[in-house]
Amino acid sequence: MVSSGTLTYGTAATFPPFESKSAGGDFEGFDIDMISALADSMGLGTKATDMDFDGLIPALAGKRVDIVNSAMYINDARAAKVDFVPYLVIGESLLTPGGNPKHITRIPEDLSGKTIAVTRGAIGETYMNEYNDQLRQQGLPAMTVMSLPTNQDAMLAVRSGRADAFDTSTPGAATTLAKTGDAFTVAATFKNETKIGIAVRKGDTDTATAIRNALDRFVQSGDYDKLLAKYQIPADSSLFKSTATSTAPAGG
Repeated sequence: MVSSGTLTYGTAATFPPFESKSAGGDFEGFDIDMISALADSMGLGTKATDMDFDGLIPALAGKRVDIVNSAMYINDARAAKVDFVPYLVIGESLLTPGGNPKHITRIPEDLSGKTIAVTRGAIGETYMNEYNDQLRQQGLPAMTVMSLPTNQDAMLAVRSGRADAFDTSTPGAATTLAKTGDAFTVAATFKNETKIGIAVRKGDTDTATAIRNALDRFVQSGDYDKLLAKYQIPADSSLFKSTATSTAPAGG
């Protein structure tokens, strides 16, 4: 461990409701609360290290953090570099200015010629590049993918008129709408069966097993469901059918 008795984790704290900072600078969100509970059941304290999303896996590989706790979507490219303990399944949303003035509804056709803001290194960037490949195959103009350091930057790009839409998670979209009123519209949702997980170093079975066991205890206690409700994350985002029979799924 980076520090004895402490679970040091990397996070990109600009992605509510999973991880963000309060006005007073404290870390908050679903992931923050969950990892504190898991670490406590492991007899450990926690220390958060905030960084840009695209620096998280390098920080883990460089042993500057013990785990990545940052709503990280699981895909083949990442699973080749790290191991995962999955804990949620969510989707992606495209948010436009209120009223959807560019009439973005069909994915990917309506993205042609548009500017879409994404978080650099996040899965939305990968999806938009894949959709660009599809647009080109259909003989349509590609979109401009505007890769920015944080989710907040992507949102501000739309607010300022520099982008036509920004990509975020489905729970993140709900949080944004709750905080901003009619400033944004959910134009489209997609990829609704994507798992997210806590990342550990490749081959670090001890840490992965300890976290998986702690997660199973957390689910069995009912606190996992309570945390979903606290952050208004839909119950169908759960990977666990029942807190009475749950077992944390293997990563990958």
